[in-house]
Amino acid sequence: MNALLNKLLSVLAPNRGEYVEIDRDFNIIDTSAGVQRFVDCPDDISKGQDIRLGFPELFGVEDILTEIIEGEQESFEIKGIARTPNNDSPIYFDIHIINNLYEEPVEKKLIVIIEEVTERMTLEQSLIQRINETNLLSSALAASKDYVDKIISSMADALLVTKPSGIIKTVNQAAEDLFGYSEAELVGNSISMIIADNKLVNKANHAPFLLNEVLNDVEAICQTKSGEKLAIAFSCSAIQTETEGLENFIYIGRDITERQRTQKRLALQYATTRIMSESATLSEAAPKILEVICENLEWDLGEIWEPDKQTKETGNGNEEEDSIVLRCVDSWVKPSVSIPNLMAHSQNTTFTPGLGLPGRVWASRSIHGLTNVMYDTEFSDSKPISQAGLQQAFGIPLLADGEILGVLTLFSGDVQQADEDLLRTMAAIGRQLGQLIKRKQAEEALRYQQEQTERLLLNILPKPIAERLKQGQDTIADDFAEVTVLFADIVGFTQLSQRISPPELVELLNVIFSKFDKLAERHGLEKIKTIGDAYMVVGGLPKERPNHTEAIAEMAMDMQAAVTEFSKDMGQEFHIRIGINTGPVVAGVIGVSKFIYDLWGDAVNTASRMESHGLAGKIHLTATTYKHLQDKYLFEHRGKIPVKGKGEMTTYFLLGRKETKDDSKFDFT
Repeated sequence: MNALLNKLLSVLAPNRGEYVEIDRDFNIIDTSAGVQRFVDCPDDISKGQDIRLGFPELFGVEDILTEIIEGEQESFEIKGIARTPNNDSPIYFDIHIINNLYEEPVEKKLIVIIEEVTERMTLEQSLIQRINETNLLSSALAASKDYVDKIISSMADALLVTKPSGIIKTVNQAAEDLFGYSEAELVGNSISMIIADNKLVNKANHAPFLLNEVLNDVEAICQTKSGEKLAIAFSCSAIQTETEGLENFIYIGRDITERQRTQKRLALQYATTRIMSESATLSEAAPKILEVICENLEWDLGEIWEPDKQTKETGNGNEEEDSIVLRCVDSWVKPSVSIPNLMAHSQNTTFTPGLGLPGRVWASRSIHGLTNVMYDTEFSDSKPISQAGLQQAFGIPLLADGEILGVLTLFSGDVQQADEDLLRTMAAIGRQLGQLIKRKQAEEALRYQQEQTERLLLNILPKPIAERLKQGQDTIADDFAEVTVLFADIVGFTQLSQRISPPELVELLNVIFSKFDKLAERHGLEKIKTIGDAYMVVGGLPKERPNHTEAIAEMAMDMQAAVTEFSKDMGQEFHIRIGINTGPVVAGVIGVSKFIYDLWGDAVNTASRMESHGLAGKIHLTATTYKHLQDKYLFEHRGKIPVKGKGEMTTYFLLGRKETKDDSKFDFT
């Protein structure tokens, strides 16, 4: 025993081990080489990372760390932290946090020292085990009438002695205090009234080797007189009675409920942080977060409620105003709990602020708890919840920067003890979820804005040109050896504008030009612009294509058909002039604000002249374009006409397609 004590003392010597240096924002400045073995993911402890990713135990103590940085507190310690790397043996360590006020010049940062205490913890547990074994063996050897008193007087933990049948013979005061029963209520009754796990009792009572060995740290769930469930670590052993061959069984129990709760709550915060960082959307993260919350905090049902704005009429029946109702957007149910039709019921149930548990939490922005849920008026008509026998409920606000964004509700079939640590954990989770919701809302708004910007940009520019601009290309000007340009103009537009109102005129142009836009998209052509009642489209750019002239010809004939159909719908006759020319152009983007994609070159000017020198209802084109189309289309030879700025030119009117058995050649999509 002295050797054990000496070894324990040597392990507890001030050996500080590894260190991490962090700044006032808790970001890592420097670390020692071996610190990675104390974290689950080595990347979490790299320079620049938030130290709380690697050591989630530091969540919730930021105020203390700030006080240490400012010199208001000397140091802070967290002891007995456990890690189990790669399913290997667990390691234990202590965290010591100090500032560097003694360094010159003074920088406001913290030194986090990690000291491995695995050996010390092992020795402490071994020492306790030896003490227990010594007490048990001494009592068994004594076999005297006062053995029970000696055991009781030597043990601070709960102690129960039973017959082989499991009937309790003796208890100590610690057992009475722990389980809430008096000695008279326990003695003479079965130990199963305390230990719900019959496997432990059967294992202890039917193990002959317990005369020579002890079952150590066997965890079991026990129940107190008030119905509270406790996690107890038992050491079990058989002791010889005065009658040879007859043994009694001794149970020494240590309450580890708080330790387990702390470990689970720390694991919960760590898991929640990782889920949030790895999830792209709230809908992806919500079911995972609800599952880890319920499993670690031992809740049977979890729900997330978010506001849903609805419009309602005001008293005068004319105006409308927005009102908020809370609607369930996600839920998780423990697999062993049967709640049929829960999600459908929750989705069809809404709460207004101030009403129901979600509504009260929303209105007050604070945690609310309910016991005896089945008898509460707001749940008494809820068949899924009442059928499940849920007893207790908690509601937690999801807050971010002082704004409430939702409500988390949790339900349990057992009575949960709402200790301060649980409330702090719930509040922290509420803030984490609130920040997640706000971040995802901001990301969604940004994504929507980017999509709108992209859509607007593609309405202004061809997609390849837009991509080049986004890649940072400042000047875009491309030469195209041959394209076909079309101009169209509504005949009599000036006179028409004098007969109808401006809004009607704009609506008329919008209907016609929208039809033209769809035709351009169908034929794979690029609309360039509209100027007043003029429409300009081109084939063969920005992506070159061999049949651009035919595509423009088809577009022109479809435009005439569209205007004819529009005239019938409006009950008024409309005509367009169309001019076409083929030739080289320069295409590019001009301007830095309100920029457009435009064409330049003699071929463009000539196409415009074909339109202005054309006739109403006719498709007027140059000889150059005619040569590309003469084998597939019908024309009327117009002859030579004077063209402004060009002199005399031979031109043609396009009449239609020549008859062909293969209509697929006119598919220009």
